[in-house]
Amino acid sequence: MSKSTSLGKETVLLTVSKMTTLAITMLTSMMLSRFRSFAEYGTYSQLTLVVTLFTSIFMLGLPNSINYFLARANSKLEQQKFLGVYYTLSTALSLIMGIILAFAAPLIAGYFKNPAVLTFVYFLLLYPWANVAASSVENILVVYHKTRFLMIYRIVNSLCLLGAVLVIQWLGLGFREYMAVNLGLYCLFALAVYIIAYQTSGGFRPSLDKQLIRTVFAFSLPLGLSAVVGTLNIEIDKLLIGYLMDTEQMAIYTNASKELPVSFVAASITAVLLPQLTRMLKKDRNRDAITLWANATELSYLVICLIAAGVFTYAEDVMSLLYSEKYLPGLPIFRIYTLVLLLRCTYFGIILNAKGKTKEIFWAGIASLALNAVLNPLMYWAFGMIGPALATFLSMFVVLLWQLFRTAKHTGIPFAKVFPFQRLAVITGINAILAGLFYGIKLALPLEKWTTSLGESLLLGGIWCILYWILMRKSVKRAWNGLNQGGQEDETN
Repeated sequence: MSKSTSLGKETVLLTVSKMTTLAITMLTSMMLSRFRSFAEYGTYSQLTLVVTLFTSIFMLGLPNSINYFLARANSKLEQQKFLGVYYTLSTALSLIMGIILAFAAPLIAGYFKNPAVLTFVYFLLLYPWANVAASSVENILVVYHKTRFLMIYRIVNSLCLLGAVLVIQWLGLGFREYMAVNLGLYCLFALAVYIIAYQTSGGFRPSLDKQLIRTVFAFSLPLGLSAVVGTLNIEIDKLLIGYLMDTEQMAIYTNASKELPVSFVAASITAVLLPQLTRMLKKDRNRDAITLWANATELSYLVICLIAAGVFTYAEDVMSLLYSEKYLPGLPIFRIYTLVLLLRCTYFGIILNAKGKTKEIFWAGIASLALNAVLNPLMYWAFGMIGPALATFLSMFVVLLWQLFRTAKHTGIPFAKVFPFQRLAVITGINAILAGLFYGIKLALPLEKWTTSLGESLLLGGIWCILYWILMRKSVKRAWNGLNQGGQEDETN
């Protein structure tokens, strides 16, 4: 894909890619929830939770450095030099992390009071490396404008992981066989990433250039610490539930608290926008960068708010479809996490990141984590199982506001204008009204006599989407044009 390709087109390609792969991933999760017992699914959740937490700690923010350094590189040689250092460090750190987790397996099993963890020491050993390697492919291919190839990689990857679930079930094999096959696939696709990165960049060699390592860590360490804080902020409720409750209850909480993958819209926009904003802010075009970010955020929120409102309104049907009715005891938690989706409309620290103010992101996260650590046990004591979910929402909200305050200070733009508050408030109000209207229609009309409750919700949801599009089409067009015009202006400057 040429560099002249508009931001809008790249974002659409990336969004379609994420939509497709996340739909397949959701289907994989649906199958696992139905085919595996509470104890098995709970064990799987505990293993992935531990790896997620340790990845944030051990990787020192390295994955966040790819977009920044590749976008700022002045030559192909500089890009190759950075990739050589990046893959040398990330490979070494992830393998060391796996070894530590393998030795720590008895401690992990003791924390969760689940001896089944000891059966999967090999998973703790290799999954961190495979996960870290695979996660780098998006940033690299986006910077090199290889979005179409990224789509192919993602879709093939997701289909293989789904196929593993179905084949294992069809053959009548157990959970242990599934975990071995699943890990094998992750490792194969991780190896493929090294080949893709090598060919896309034109080749690079393993390197431990001390000066470049210091430069990379100066940028990535604050982000890495922030990632640790952010990950703990997201996962601390599951850690508390995993310690206080049994494996079966953790399985319920894990699925109920699993955010629906609609933030792919914001993630796609961020992946395309970050290199662009980095270049604009480097030229001190602060207002142009804020305007471009505002248009991108509005587009993202237009989609996410609609989905969040619909899922919240028809939550029981959605949860039954995704995870089966046996997970319905977690419905209140599921609804709370549906509201969390509204906070996923954008990366609120994107301007700070693009300006290199990574310490600001870190300290904001520290404050949020401290608040979450205090609120989690208090709210668990006051409200029971839904308390940690409420604590997570509140702590996230605080850190996002703080990042906006710091963004306003560093850009010299007033807080009220640094983010499209008014536009997002209008979108929220319209969706709230439609949610009330269509919930009332579902209660009033006896449509379930001719179809299932899920069918009724899908029918009403479709009508809702059509009405919403009619109401919001002008806003979509304006934000879309603003996004593309901002990208084109930057290319010409």
